[in-house]
Amino acid sequence: MFYGKFNRAMEWLKQQNKDKKQDGDQEDLKLDRSDILALMLSALLVFGPIILFLIAVAILVWIT
Repeated sequence: MFYGKFNRAMEWLKQQNKDKKQDGDQEDLKLDRSDILALMLSALLVFGPIILFLIAVAILVWIT
């Protein structure tokens, strides 16, 4: 049903990628100090509770 729309979208994406490769003016990703701090804080908020849970489980297993 959507095969034609899908093909048109894929052709458009291929054309966009080809144009970007020909331009060659790709900007490098530059991070500020505040960006790095935000990334570290978000990683701590995501992985911190998981690590604390695993440590608690390890302690409970070790005690029993």
